[in-house]
Amino acid sequence: MKEKIVSALFVGVISLLSPLSALAAVPEIGTVIEGHSVPGIILGSAREQVEAVYGEPTRCQSVQNNGDAASCTWVLPDYIGQGGEVQSQVRVGYRGPDGGSPNNRPEDVVAGISWHGIDGWMTTTGVNALFAVNNQDAVIELYPDAVLVDKSLFNTYLTAYEDGFSVSWNTEYLTGFTSVRMSIFEPRDPPPPREPFVKVSEINMDLYKRQVIGKVRIKNDLNWNMRGAEVFATWSLPDGSTRFVNGTSDSFGLVTFVINKARKGVYTLTIDDVMVEVEDHPFDMENSILSASILKSR
Repeated sequence: MKEKIVSALFVGVISLLSPLSALAAVPEIGTVIEGHSVPGIILGSAREQVEAVYGEPTRCQSVQNNGDAASCTWVLPDYIGQGGEVQSQVRVGYRGPDGGSPNNRPEDVVAGISWHGIDGWMTTTGVNALFAVNNQDAVIELYPDAVLVDKSLFNTYLTAYEDGFSVSWNTEYLTGFTSVRMSIFEPRDPPPPREPFVKVSEINMDLYKRQVIGKVRIKNDLNWNMRGAEVFATWSLPDGSTRFVNGTSDSFGLVTFVINKARKGVYTLTIDDVMVEVEDHPFDMENSILSASILKSR
């Protein structure tokens, strides 16, 4: 069935490159074939073919070299999708015909396509923007071999490497509004399984009046700030005594420890342990910064 869809769409795209391309515009309705095509464009198409179908892009951005136009966006000004809440647009990423960097030439080829707010674009599994934003769990079930990553409480990424398809859900912190972006790319093998861990990436020491302040940042194996990590630490004070403290990291991965009414001398903050509620995220002490000191001279 999928082969028939691919063949039919290929014929449709070729026909669009006929003299009818004078009416070029981004189609508002059509089928997305994961790892292959979106309405009007097939992965591997030349830049000139894309513009013959979609028209001139709204804007292009350089990525690797100045003026390479490696990423071009088409905004659909009269189409507000995702149930009337998101400005619809399509972004096309290019590479050079030899596989290297693009050079803003007609022969640059399409390497990836992403879009959001186009409710009329439906994948072969029946997913569009409106369905995805309201049925995250159902989308995840439709791609059982995909890799799912929660970057934070507000960002979730699903990547089906072997299908050449991805979805991201991004929620605004203050409003709680969620938008969905989908993309296709050339199918490839998934990366090796993660070996998740947490680490202390930095300890910043500071002085403020009679306070000594230690700020500890916790990150995970993906180098993302880790929220909700419980950090256990020890202050070593100038008089030779110690003070045990603990705190929980915020959404920026930060935990702040403060000594009040601090006197002159050297203060050292040493990390004893980091624990998270997420399973299989051990504390990587070997690759962590475990202590930092500061001198209070007055």
